[in-house]
Amino acid sequence: MELESRLHGYLPGDLAMSRTAYSRRTMLKAAAAAAASAGLPDITFAQAASQPLRIGISLSDVPRMWGGPEGGFEGVRFGGYLVFDALINWDMTKADQPSRLTGGLAESWAIDPADKKRWILKLRQGVKFHDGTAFDADAAIWNFDSIFKQDAPQYHAPRSGLVRSRLSSLASYEKIDDKTIAVTTQFVDSAFAYQLAYLWFCSPSKLREHGGDWQKFALQPAGTGPYKVVSVTPRERTELEANTAYWDPKRVPKAPRTVLLPIPDSNARIAALRAGTIDLAETLPPDAIPSLKAAGMQIVQNTYPHIWAWRLNVNPGTPFGDVRVRKAANLAIDRASMVELLSGTALAAKGNVPPGDPWYGKPNFDIKFDVEAAKKLMTEAGYSATKRLPVTIVIASGGGGQMVPMPMNEMMQENLKDIFIDVKFEVVDFTTIINMLRGGARSDQQKNFHGINIAIPTIEPTAGWTIYDSQLTSPRGNNWGWYNNPAVDAQIKVMRDAFEPAAYDAAMGKLHELIVDDAAALFVVHDLNPRGLSPRVKGFVQSRNWFQDYTPISVS
Repeated sequence: MELESRLHGYLPGDLAMSRTAYSRRTMLKAAAAAAASAGLPDITFAQAASQPLRIGISLSDVPRMWGGPEGGFEGVRFGGYLVFDALINWDMTKADQPSRLTGGLAESWAIDPADKKRWILKLRQGVKFHDGTAFDADAAIWNFDSIFKQDAPQYHAPRSGLVRSRLSSLASYEKIDDKTIAVTTQFVDSAFAYQLAYLWFCSPSKLREHGGDWQKFALQPAGTGPYKVVSVTPRERTELEANTAYWDPKRVPKAPRTVLLPIPDSNARIAALRAGTIDLAETLPPDAIPSLKAAGMQIVQNTYPHIWAWRLNVNPGTPFGDVRVRKAANLAIDRASMVELLSGTALAAKGNVPPGDPWYGKPNFDIKFDVEAAKKLMTEAGYSATKRLPVTIVIASGGGGQMVPMPMNEMMQENLKDIFIDVKFEVVDFTTIINMLRGGARSDQQKNFHGINIAIPTIEPTAGWTIYDSQLTSPRGNNWGWYNNPAVDAQIKVMRDAFEPAAYDAAMGKLHELIVDDAAALFVVHDLNPRGLSPRVKGFVQSRNWFQDYTPISVS
């Protein structure tokens, strides 16, 4: 039984702009001269006549192409779905409705009528890995073993760690015949199909060719995806070519070659786009958009399931372990000014999803800007102007979904100062913060940190909702702050037991009510995810998804 994604978007026209600009907005106005002088990688391409598509990504390194990418969801975007397929993929063809699941290496999937924990997957026939070997049930089980079977020769702990936390419900798997496999979950979980979208399939033969060395495989991999890897130069570039034999003819890339270029500095990405040395720039700084439009660049943005937030350490004895402090922090943030700071490329948040979404429910706690109410809560919690609360928050210098983290976090710092909270930042790169997320707030490295600023994808339950499941702390899942609320745990079970769409939406709405009413995170804004495209780029459709399909793009 396929349970479609029910998350609906919200329109950019709903944007509410503040009447007064936040004073730190000027921090986003990078001078053109500074951008032009930023160091850019050499992206000369040997076959200029082929009109390659050159994409400037915001990560500091290209994701490793080993079927378990680093770099959060931007790493998945470029290190997962370009070169590899999952059993279940995302349909990223539409801009006017939420993305839904679609068949990948599995043509279909269904629940075993005799056991709701058992999923039967019919495998797509005739699919070849890039090295010419066949994808079949044996290759599928080999890939499961590479992630979940620690004594398998192909198991590699670092790679496994990047994948298995996203398949937290899985219990076992088996081959039924050459065309069919079964996967069993630990408990009834109607949303398990979403988890299967995070396991990407690699060629067993290619790993054997590399002597079982996943590091070597990552430089010369073989998946089944629409792109083949030509070369990987860490921290510099990855070059891809169209897989003309891809099993889905509609998704054979229009651009014969594609180059991924890590340009973590946003000013450098803009300079590269202006100079014509890249064709598509990910994650634009908002105040650069008017000048890019004036220069003839295409600006695309769309709603997508995302909340820019602080995940909070709520372990007993920590400041955010007190719900009054969590609620006060949520009431202290001037989100209207934050939206203006971001030049209208965001929406003020009232929780994981906005009002009107079928998963919103009816929370009692109204997340708004109310400094006096926030001060009252802080006073009740024992804090004042003479007894201030110091906290340390881990933030990333950039990365997928992080928007423009430095000025945004500095605005948060100023807002929270008004309610007796003094914020210090621990600034790390994006790969480090993702590793910290998996390590959890009780690790020796992080036990003195009170929050971690990593955007939360709300596209499906595993990514942004079960992070509040008390059973999914490190190493089983991404409950970084050890959040523990029995009512939330119980409602997550209700959600997992709901297979019909209406019941599922109702269960998710109730779950959202509980999360908001307990101020489980510091919710700030929803990102509209702006990208900059050269006027030579044609065919890109920005889906309502963290992931995107670049195969329709041609470069004239």
